[in-house]
Amino acid sequence: MIPFFRGFLKFSKQWLSIGVILCFTLFPPYSQLGAETTEIYLPFPETWNETKEKEPLDIDRSKLIKNGAKQSTVDSDSKNINPSNPSFVGNSNPTSPKEDLVSANGIQSKSDSLTNSSKSDSKKKKKKEVIDPSNASFQKGKAYLSRDQKKSAEQEFASSYAKEGDAAKFSRVENTNLFGLDGKEKESSGLIEKQEDAELKIKSQFELARSLDRIGNPESEEKAYREYLKLVTEFPKHPELTPRSHYAMATLLIRKKEYRSAAHQLVNIIKNFKESEEFLPAHYYLGKIYESSWDERDLERSLKYYQLYLNGIEGKNPKPGLDFRKETRERLRVLGSAI
Repeated sequence: MIPFFRGFLKFSKQWLSIGVILCFTLFPPYSQLGAETTEIYLPFPETWNETKEKEPLDIDRSKLIKNGAKQSTVDSDSKNINPSNPSFVGNSNPTSPKEDLVSANGIQSKSDSLTNSSKSDSKKKKKKEVIDPSNASFQKGKAYLSRDQKKSAEQEFASSYAKEGDAAKFSRVENTNLFGLDGKEKESSGLIEKQEDAELKIKSQFELARSLDRIGNPESEEKAYREYLKLVTEFPKHPELTPRSHYAMATLLIRKKEYRSAAHQLVNIIKNFKESEEFLPAHYYLGKIYESSWDERDLERSLKYYQLYLNGIEGKNPKPGLDFRKETRERLRVLGSAI
């Protein structure tokens, strides 16, 4: 009985092992069934950025191909798909995170340098905008002069050119005039000598002569004549101040009844400064000279100069002080009846 039982047990073990083998063969485990799927696993990417950044690149490229764009356009656009990401700038291959960080820092440093350069430029501009230290006193002097407070004006102008700013040269011109009116010829001449600007030096010379002329006494008139003479000889071709000086000398000499010398100054204007404002008034004064009582008095010549002035001034609007139309018409009427 016992040997029979052992044989049956051995026989059943064999059939049990065979059954188990057949079971695993015909019916695979659940885990193996679950692995059978249609998804295809790709190799694991080298970096996370590679798969993450390539996806929008492939999508945009497919869109461009669908729209019929050329492959060269696709490649160039794919480099600029994400301009905020420096890994796509100038390179189709994505960069590593370290390179991204370096590029970002590079852009940031450039923007910082641009900001710093703009700040430095603004600072340089502020430094260039230097306030003229002589201008305030010059403006004060002009304000005092407008109220006829000459002493206060002189003091402010002197304070201005003592500071040697840009306005100092104009302050010297003003004080040259004021010193001349006070008869301070030496002080005025000293200021003229210090003028470095050639144009302002001529103007200062003229202002001194005119100031001395305005005083109105024989001594100051002689000083004024010398200053006018200095100007026309040292600056014989200045288009504005030379004819004005000749004209001023002529009127000064007419007051002194030195008609021949006055006529010489006026003829100089007519010959050499035909575009000047004094050209036509010179004809009027020549008419007055030849009408005056002196050795070369000539009424016909006087009439001729008056007529030349009136013909030339027709249709023009002369400045105040240079308008002699009314006087000329009166003299033509008187001389016409006399001749």
